[in-house]
Amino acid sequence: MKLSRRSFFTAAGLSAAALGSGSLTNSPSLAKEPSESGKILFDLGIASYSFRKFSPEKVIEWTKRAGLKYVSLKDFHLPLTASDAECADLAQKFEKEGLKIYSCGVVYMKNEEEVENAFRYAKALGCSSIIGVPEHKYLSLVEKKVKETDIRIAIHNHGPGDKRYPTAASVWEKVRSMDPRVGIALDIGHSVRIGEDPINAIHQYKDRIFDFHFKDVSSADKAGRCTAMCGTGVIDFPAIIKALVEIGYNRVAPIEYETLENDPLPGVMQYVGFIRGMCRMF
Repeated sequence: MKLSRRSFFTAAGLSAAALGSGSLTNSPSLAKEPSESGKILFDLGIASYSFRKFSPEKVIEWTKRAGLKYVSLKDFHLPLTASDAECADLAQKFEKEGLKIYSCGVVYMKNEEEVENAFRYAKALGCSSIIGVPEHKYLSLVEKKVKETDIRIAIHNHGPGDKRYPTAASVWEKVRSMDPRVGIALDIGHSVRIGEDPINAIHQYKDRIFDFHFKDVSSADKAGRCTAMCGTGVIDFPAIIKALVEIGYNRVAPIEYETLENDPLPGVMQYVGFIRGMCRMF
């Protein structure tokens, strides 16, 4: 029976998931994603939202089992009200296990106090960026905080139903004239759900894409939902990775796993296997 390359890598991803606690999943991740040509520049990571029903200790354990190193921390695992000392303590726990909290989010910023606190929280964690959703009227304050702290802000598009930033294009229109450290966290799932071409967005906004959410979705419309297994939905992953290679994307690209919230690890591991298999094509 003949297999397409897409089917082959889907099977490869399932094999990675099936390894469980085997040697592959206990080993540290490579510095960059595996590529035969060496063209892959980004680091695969995990959005801790994927493990939202579990403790920070489980986030550490499961991130390591999935062979990942970089974590985008959601406030399920440390409240935004946490003190600087509590933030530093959690960051140290991750670092002792060979992991790095490189960003936090998604952080909503509905008033000036929340903007100020988001940057305090990120600084205390040692993050280089925030994945955020600031209200439009506070963007000037956000820009000011970016300049003060040198912490980038990556504004997240949320697709259908989001009146603030439904598309990457809507983020771009707000930030294009701002400090170059104010940019976009491109969620390809939400882009596809609203009818925005993520390939075009990657190329068009390449200088402002500071973060990136890997997910597959069941359909290219409002009803689309994150799929339990990567490669079973509608997103063209070879084209996505090819576009990231073409723009030289060299930041972290985390998986944000939204389904099977009570048992997410097998699905996360399949996503890792699938995406890394795709990276071998370039």
